Amino acid sequence: MYRLKQLFGNSLASRIFETQQTEVHARVAAMNIMTCLSMPVSVRVGIALS
Repeated sequence: MYRLKQLFGNSLASRIFETQQTEVHARVAAMNIMTCLSMPVSVRVGIALS
């Protein structure tokens, strides 16, 4: 979490509420992309014989 705060900053740059919302949406979208890229791909290996 520290790296995200360092990357995005601790405060919003905009003063108008509507632009603050847009800024937050952009930050969340960037965080979601970074999270998706860092998730491992799980692949099932082997066949279960019963």
